[in-house]
Amino acid sequence: MNARHTEAAPIALQLNGDALRTASATLAELLAERGYDTTRAMACAVNQHFVPRVNWAQHRLQPGDAIEVVSPVVGG
Repeated sequence: MNARHTEAAPIALQLNGDALRTASATLAELLAERGYDTTRAMACAVNQHFVPRVNWAQHRLQPGDAIEVVSPVVGG
């Protein structure tokens, strides 16, 4: 029998305060979808909880999640 592939239904969440809908299942997928260069210095929090970079690929997104992505600013 062939395994049936079904795409996930888009979920609603917030990214840096902006509402969006995405079919991304994980934090890493969402960052890639939104064009973030994950090779650069940045940090992510989901629902005000820091998510270590090593966990981005395993961190499953849930409807209503609030994701914040921050990058350091150089200079002063």
